[in-house]
Amino acid sequence: MSAAAAPTSGAPPAPALAGRVVARFGRRCIVALDPPAPAAPAAQATHATQAAGALEVDAVPRGRRLDVVVGDRVHCSRERELHIIESVAPRRNLLFRSDAHRTKPLAANVDQIAIVFAMQPPPQKEFIWRALLAARSAGVGSIAILNKTDLESGTALAILADIGALGGRVLRVSARTDPQGTRAVVADECSGRVTLLVGQSGMGKSTLINLLVDAETRTGALSRGGTHGRQTTTATRWYDYGSAGALIDTPGFHEFGLAHLAAAELVRWLPEFAAITEPCRFADCHHAEEPGCRIREALQRGAIAADRYAFYRKLCAEELEQRRAERGF
Repeated sequence: MSAAAAPTSGAPPAPALAGRVVARFGRRCIVALDPPAPAAPAAQATHATQAAGALEVDAVPRGRRLDVVVGDRVHCSRERELHIIESVAPRRNLLFRSDAHRTKPLAANVDQIAIVFAMQPPPQKEFIWRALLAARSAGVGSIAILNKTDLESGTALAILADIGALGGRVLRVSARTDPQGTRAVVADECSGRVTLLVGQSGMGKSTLINLLVDAETRTGALSRGGTHGRQTTTATRWYDYGSAGALIDTPGFHEFGLAHLAAAELVRWLPEFAAITEPCRFADCHHAEEPGCRIREALQRGAIAADRYAFYRKLCAEELEQRRAERGF
């Protein structure tokens, strides 16, 4: 009998279990199940024990076409010892990065992105710009967390100015040298919100997570078998934070591809470009070599910085490469 066939025992189907995807490793996920509804007084102790033991479960999506990411609200069934994700609730948003070769989802249903960076090792400002644009394109807020402020240098001032120009706000912390102050600053910005943390390797993001999230919460997922045995640094992981918020930790990565963003969208989301309200001579202007281009005129008079224009042209080239890859040439 196929997995989709009706049961033959005559027993009623098990009720669907609702929960949230809090980690994913390949096709396997960890789902944090919602607590059961309050039971009658005589049965409360039994239900409480069962809930405590099955708060987080291993699960796999039903079929390869069901797309599941961390942050998704899902409904599961149970088959023997494994939970099956049957459906995904509609998302408020989905954050991902992409290049010409693949799309890498990051998380769903977030309220803001926090980009963690530091002066040592030297950060790539383009990575920060890309993360800020990803937030704007998804309609979510963004903050940049400058960690290791004890190592701050003059280079930081230019990067901070760039972040402000792209609509981001900056928090200054030092997770190692001022843990108490760091907790207070982050709590003020992240309590009650779902915050996706991204950053390049070596910027102190793991140190920050270790400071903010209770050790038992972090290690609990590693204390059981199955997918729970994987290191959390190799996959995106949701941690409850405060009474109604969450921190979503992501592995450090070097590139933040935005090949899915069209050139017209980039112009709208880059503040200096969007400030140019006079239309170009041609409605389909790519702001490259076309005559009468208002963007290039703004570039020539200094209203748009040369490095930001070069960044725009690079993103346009990546989008074109992706479209060619999709067409097979």
